[in-house]
Amino acid sequence: MRFSAPAVLLAGMLGSAVRPLHAANITAAEFANAVDRLNVIDPQSPETLNARLAYADFLAKLEGADCSTHLKRAQDQLDAAKASPALGVVLPAGLARVADVEYQLHVARAACDGSADMRDHELLAALDSAKRAVDLYRDAFDAVAMVTMQFNTSMAYHNLGREGACIAALQATIDLDREYGFADDAADNYRLLLQWRDEAAGPDQIAARMEDFPQRSATLTFGWREIDATVSVSTDVVQFADGQLAHIRGSRTARQEVRKGRGGWIVSFQPSDGSHDLGNLPTKELLVEETANSLARMLTVFRDFRIAHQGDFNEGLADFKFAARVRADAKVLIHDADLQGAASAPVSRRIGPATKVAMSTDVLEAQVAEDYNLEAGTWIGATLEQGVWYDMTASLSLPLAPLFVPHKMEFTYSRSVPCEPGSADARCIEIIMRATPDPATLNSILHELGNRVGPSRRQVPRLWSITSMRLVVDPETLQPYSREMHRNAYWSNGASGPDQALMMSEKTTIVNRYAVTAADK
Repeated sequence: MRFSAPAVLLAGMLGSAVRPLHAANITAAEFANAVDRLNVIDPQSPETLNARLAYADFLAKLEGADCSTHLKRAQDQLDAAKASPALGVVLPAGLARVADVEYQLHVARAACDGSADMRDHELLAALDSAKRAVDLYRDAFDAVAMVTMQFNTSMAYHNLGREGACIAALQATIDLDREYGFADDAADNYRLLLQWRDEAAGPDQIAARMEDFPQRSATLTFGWREIDATVSVSTDVVQFADGQLAHIRGSRTARQEVRKGRGGWIVSFQPSDGSHDLGNLPTKELLVEETANSLARMLTVFRDFRIAHQGDFNEGLADFKFAARVRADAKVLIHDADLQGAASAPVSRRIGPATKVAMSTDVLEAQVAEDYNLEAGTWIGATLEQGVWYDMTASLSLPLAPLFVPHKMEFTYSRSVPCEPGSADARCIEIIMRATPDPATLNSILHELGNRVGPSRRQVPRLWSITSMRLVVDPETLQPYSREMHRNAYWSNGASGPDQALMMSEKTTIVNRYAVTAADK
């Protein structure tokens, strides 16, 4: 990964990554004990919520004579997870997993209950859950789970005896298999489709339908040229701590100019005024500082930078106008916060100091480098096979603090897509990336922090975070058209009892609209 900016390592939000509980080789009693143990530590933690959802899924699929008992236990676990306001904040696909488990529960109840009316009622509910899960998994960048739930909609229709609908839903599944390159699943689904149509479904018939199955790859080449664009950035942040929820939004548009000079390419911005929706600003101590930090990060977008002729990041460009604009925007933001009354004072007081930290040279340089490399620099010269997941390690920022640490990253060329909505030319590709902090690095920092604050082992700070990205980019030029970033984080100082943690979800969407030039015509 072509990250040339130095990593910035700041003391503060430290901890260790959390791994979800899996159902393989684990008994119901072990699941129950794990949930109880985690619930005592923190009922809102991602570990606890993951465990509840995994346990509910396990019980929904558990075979046995006493189905009504274990399905009730599954529903109890699901209800406990859904009751947590942290579910939709801290878990990237939490709501999708809820719909997924609901589908499994409804299908299991349809098989458990003996009456035809109840069976149809549960299958209809299963169908609705499967459809919701398709949309939610799509929003969470999980194509495998999305296509799986699309297949499950066809099974629900089939079990309801709706022949036409089940065939149409299965054909839609196959279309997705072809779009995302899921060859093995497509072959199985073609076989089932032929069986449902009462047609021959032998190896020859399957091979005939798989003969034109697309085999896609993409080689990404740096081919920038002088161009103008309109760039729009929108950010949506939800935070939860100590029983209080904060929700803030921000957006800004800028004219971008890319020009070639002697030393390489210069990318400059002429931003418009930004807009912010502050919601009800929080008063809880755990939320106040992070809300101010999030607002400050929204102010520091659109900093000019320079890259080399071959595409490597060189440096951010210091600009008096940029600094003056950020300070002026901070004053406007403080004024808008003050309009909410005395309750907004804690956040209002923190915006200025938070903006100063966000504008520090090291933090800003690393953030500009990260943004450029995620959009273009990382991918220069890469050849990606569709559907293959690749691994790498790179320094990325964490939510909740200006902290840059090594991350374990996986990414894939997911599918070919139009560069812009409404276009029929699918010349761009979609890259999906997921990243989690390197556990060894975080544990090392945690150990250092523990030595600083004292030898007590009863209070161990913890950090869980995951960053996900959907990038639409032209592989022939590496000009980005859109990038959507999801960042979820959980921070706890390790104090016992509930409401001792801070949770955050942040969604940032960047859209580039390029001006048409003579070269495009």
